[in-house]
Amino acid sequence: MPRLNIDLTLKGLGLAFALEALVMYVATGVIIWAMATGEAKAIATDSVLALLTGSAAIWLSFAARAIVNRKRWARSAGVFWQLIQLTIAFGTFEASWLAGLAIAIPSILVFFTLFTRQVVDSTLERRD
Repeated sequence: MPRLNIDLTLKGLGLAFALEALVMYVATGVIIWAMATGEAKAIATDSVLALLTGSAAIWLSFAARAIVNRKRWARSAGVFWQLIQLTIAFGTFEASWLAGLAIAIPSILVFFTLFTRQVVDSTLERRD
């Protein structure tokens, strides 16, 4: 297997996490906008959904920074998040193959990159 430029790889993973966080920030904004304009019918459900998506966005933002800084926990966070996205992708396949692939392909790439030897070795920092 070719040797990765680990700094570039970690920055790429950080960028992927940051883009995923951006999507979650936008989703949170859309939910809040729907509640503010009266489009939302289930206010309690939408409030909890806004809280969850907002929390996920913040968590992914911290993970994006942490993976670049070679923190061990960020790799676990990334694996967990990619599995969540793959679950969403499989549900999306029923509605649209293209949309499902748009979610699944980047998630699979990030997932397997997190398990490369160089990424694992570079994030084995003992202090988190």
